[in-house]
Amino acid sequence: MARTARQILNELSLQTSIHVRSTADLVEHAGKAATAIDAQRREKGQESGRRKPDLQPVTRTECGRTIELTPWRVLHAVARGYALAGQGMARGLAEHWQSLKYCEAVHGDRAGAVELTVKGRTPERRYKAMQSQELGVGFGLAVAEHIVKRQYPDRVVSVVDTSTVLRAGWALGGSERSKGSRPRPDYLIEAWKPGEPSIVTFVVCKGNHQKPSKRTSRSRSTTARQLARGSELAEGMQIGPWNTVQCLLLSTELMGQGGVVVNALQSPGEALLPERIPGAPRNADLSAEDKSGIPYPNAIRIPAHEGRRARTADGFQVSDEDLAWFGQLLARTGSAGLTAFAGGGPRTAQYLTKGQGRQHYDVPAFAATSSVHDAHIMIGGTKFVGTDHVFRMETVRIEAFSGMAEDLYDLISNGRIEEYRHAAYKLRSDWNGTNAARHWNGPISVHEDGTVMALSVLPIRRRRPL
Repeated sequence: MARTARQILNELSLQTSIHVRSTADLVEHAGKAATAIDAQRREKGQESGRRKPDLQPVTRTECGRTIELTPWRVLHAVARGYALAGQGMARGLAEHWQSLKYCEAVHGDRAGAVELTVKGRTPERRYKAMQSQELGVGFGLAVAEHIVKRQYPDRVVSVVDTSTVLRAGWALGGSERSKGSRPRPDYLIEAWKPGEPSIVTFVVCKGNHQKPSKRTSRSRSTTARQLARGSELAEGMQIGPWNTVQCLLLSTELMGQGGVVVNALQSPGEALLPERIPGAPRNADLSAEDKSGIPYPNAIRIPAHEGRRARTADGFQVSDEDLAWFGQLLARTGSAGLTAFAGGGPRTAQYLTKGQGRQHYDVPAFAATSSVHDAHIMIGGTKFVGTDHVFRMETVRIEAFSGMAEDLYDLISNGRIEEYRHAAYKLRSDWNGTNAARHWNGPISVHEDGTVMALSVLPIRRRRPL
């Protein structure tokens, strides 16, 4: 029986379980996949890849066997992950709202586990490669945020697209989606607390389709190869001394046994990123220098280990003397993502350098090409401001809204990042998704950074006959 629009919206709001798999066996499979990949490269006369040397399972304390969240929270993660992922005048519809196409693709089954719906499993109705990539980002980021939050419960976590950050100093090279010849992690998670150094985690999110009845060695190989490839991407960027940044590798099986399964491995570390530049009391409020031309070849210094001599390698390296600058850059790029999520335009442009595409946002916004900051909703006694979009489910018109709490948005839109972080940190416990849902008739997700994404059914509009 076909589900109605209201049933779909209700299911997006239900608490469901995402299965997380992280075992020593998974580490072994990823290692074998890496060996096979390198053998294929040698046959083609190519060099072997550099990977994280110490992959481990994520501990049960940091992430249990399941994570409880709503499908709508996953789509919120997709939207936030892609808010700054590309450039160009069509970014509003092509990226900001792309998660809406998955409203009918995921739901909770009778056992309460997240899985693909019939529409989500039908290849004729969905492009599988795009679906696995984008939903892989959503599920992967949701799990990664959960893990980092468990590790640092007294901090707020922010997700920033790595490529957007790196454009402020490095030439990326290659294809933007394939990462070309210059591997780097997909996302950076900053765990921050006002007045203290930030902690950064590299995140790589991949996805694939697996059928429960066909979980063979070949299907396991797909996940293992994605984890092995993810290890290469993460190894391509270093902050401070070699391999001191924690890394999370996630491969989501969208049709795994028992619904959606997120496979997770980690490389441990805890690199601290100074928030202050000496002599600048509010450094995040200052414009970040565009350091175009930071060296890429032979920039990473790898110390002697596993019987090999110390050497240098190509990669994106943030040197010790650039740590404070990078902390400032990360905070400002994250702020650009917040304003883009709430509407974009000049408020976003103020936080980006020329290399990051400031010129694409510092222009007038036009309908159907960019998200416009001109809408608001009330949840309880809090006003959220941002942008909206209307689409259809069959004959029902649905309004989607994304934005921020007004008081927080006023601070971030006026360039007051430090004040925003202090205010957001104090309010972080107020943004409880369960409490917010009580005041909203439809799916809603409120993140601890003050962003919100919500759906509601619009009233039937009667039109006079011509």
